[in-house]
Amino acid sequence: MEVKEIEFAKLRHAYIIVKAFIDNESLDKVNSLDTKIENDLGITGDDALDLLQKFIAKFELDHKDFNFSKHFLSESEIGDPTVLLLALMSLSVWLPLKTIELISLNKIKLDKPNWHTGPERADLTFKDMITWYIEKDFTPSGDVKYVIKKAQADT
Repeated sequence: MEVKEIEFAKLRHAYIIVKAFIDNESLDKVNSLDTKIENDLGITGDDALDLLQKFIAKFELDHKDFNFSKHFLSESEIGDPTVLLLALMSLSVWLPLKTIELISLNKIKLDKPNWHTGPERADLTFKDMITWYIEKDFTPSGDVKYVIKKAQADT
């Protein structure tokens, strides 16, 4: 893991800009650095591709090292009848759990079922997108650790 110094203002700016972008593009809101674009926000397939194309274009980012299929399901995987059947089955469990969360004003967080079949995806987190924004080329957030620069004393 590479350790990089960064000014607090730059890190804060990246957080605010990327969060506003994702919140604007999704139906749900980012809750933490670990918020997953596909699993938590439900952005997958062509919607994920559209989101990333807008993100890359808006912030002029390099994407040559980004492998979409490593992080997201494709439309054909989403449309697979087996996946659709499992999603419908999980809905009967997911809805009551989500209702409990909403009634508790999200003070209670419950694990919801995920009966996804197929290869596991790394997903893309809010933290990954902040790192991408700062680095300007795709770098997984686990490869970089940001440390706040210490203010220099006037001499």
